[in-house]
Amino acid sequence: MEPVIVIGTLHLRADRADEARGVIASVVKQTHQEPGCLTYAAHEVADDSLTVVVIEKWASQQDLDDHNTAPWLAEALSRVGELLTGAPQIQVLTPLGYGTTDKASLR
Repeated sequence: MEPVIVIGTLHLRADRADEARGVIASVVKQTHQEPGCLTYAAHEVADDSLTVVVIEKWASQQDLDDHNTAPWLAEALSRVGELLTGAPQIQVLTPLGYGTTDKASLR
């Protein structure tokens, strides 16, 4: 099976950014315990502290599907929703394979 790479972008409300970061930190901690989670890392954009990017790597599509349907995640997303300026942007990536094989993919 091929690993699955996901990028999630969250734009935090300035007046509730610390609260949003707390929820995000909790999601990261819980996600690290899930089967198939290879990477789940939250990063702040260097020149925009109100934008958080989550980089995910899952062992399989099934592992990602299980994560996305976990009841605890639905609860966390409902809490964080009001702390964002809009819906999270979620992108599942497919490598193009340009360049040398060992450097052309996050997989």
